[in-house]
Amino acid sequence: MFSSLLGSLALLVPLTFAQSSANTSYAPTDAYRLGPSNAACTLQTYNVTVTSNNTVFTNVNSYANETYLTAVWQTFLATFPYGDNFTEGYTTGYQEVTNTYAIAGTLCTPLSGANTTGVQILLHGIGFDSSYWDFTADGTNTYSYVYSAAAAGHSTFRYDRLGTGLSEKPTDGYNVVQKSTDIAIAAKLAEMLREGGAIVGSPTGGYDKVVMVGHSYGSLTAQGVTVLSPSAVDGALLTGYSANSTAVPLFFAASGFASASVVMPDRYNAAEVSNSYLVTVGAWNNQLLYWYFPYYDSALYNYARAFEQPATQGVLLTLGYNITAAPAFTGAVSVISGAYDFPFCQANCYAVPAGSNFTNTLEGVQALYPAASSFSTYVVPDAGHVWHLQYSGPTAYQEMIQFAERVFAA
Repeated sequence: MFSSLLGSLALLVPLTFAQSSANTSYAPTDAYRLGPSNAACTLQTYNVTVTSNNTVFTNVNSYANETYLTAVWQTFLATFPYGDNFTEGYTTGYQEVTNTYAIAGTLCTPLSGANTTGVQILLHGIGFDSSYWDFTADGTNTYSYVYSAAAAGHSTFRYDRLGTGLSEKPTDGYNVVQKSTDIAIAAKLAEMLREGGAIVGSPTGGYDKVVMVGHSYGSLTAQGVTVLSPSAVDGALLTGYSANSTAVPLFFAASGFASASVVMPDRYNAAEVSNSYLVTVGAWNNQLLYWYFPYYDSALYNYARAFEQPATQGVLLTLGYNITAAPAFTGAVSVISGAYDFPFCQANCYAVPAGSNFTNTLEGVQALYPAASSFSTYVVPDAGHVWHLQYSGPTAYQEMIQFAERVFAA
């Protein structure tokens, strides 16, 4: 069941290419601090040159109005999961693209007890920038994974995905800003962490072990890295993730994704981001997709919504790009998701296929990793998709840290 669902999701395929044009004027969330007090952190913008096999989109326009953007969604959802009509009408195959992107990243090294051999590279999901991993909207370090990791002696490198935060905002939200580009950037940054000297503040000889930690779309990206660049990382920690795509149409329909400059005109304007940069249409849409009431601080929810980061329609339409098995990946894999994750568990991560031996939905991911050195899952109680920001989330940070420690020690 899970493999067939993955195959269906993979048919959401992607789009083509235009030159990247930088837009660096809009700010990230106000919660975007340099880092916690228990770490030495360095924020730097890196020029990252990558080659990616991008989906080529046709009949799309980064400046299209809401009516046209909605029509694209209608066609996409009407043809899910097989997607033939959508593919024929909106894509013309793939094109190899080489480009250089300005990516903002922050390396945080513990002030004491640092493990200098390993690093965690953190990939945020849709709706956020890299401040997701150092979230301090409540004025404490309770929800900061960067703080918890530093307290355990772990260095972290978090970066703003292309099109978010302080990173470059290409105008073309289809042929440039899409999943294949994001996979290539993630793999390149992991490579730079190994090199030494390429990332400011990293050891002279680089890091021996790299654990890639993703959340949601960040996990989809990390999974793509293990497929296309299996030697780039030693461990993959996939949070807010599973191999179940049954809720994908519901996710898109419930989001009401619309142009950020229309939904949040005080925060985004068309001169800064094109119409292809989208946010959820309303606060309650955001709650439905990401949060599980009442197990979160409403102040965090309100803050996250107020400073929601956009995702391009190209990213959203290519979520299924390259979701295949990673037979060449021999590192460790762990999957951690909230029990009531809507996008990846349809709000019940304990609902498993009849006749399977699974104890939770997350265990279906193991089929993607036949050569993994180890595989584990953990379901976070009383939490939705953004479980890191719910009351029970920080208790699961130790699961993440222990996984990384096992990889570093191997």
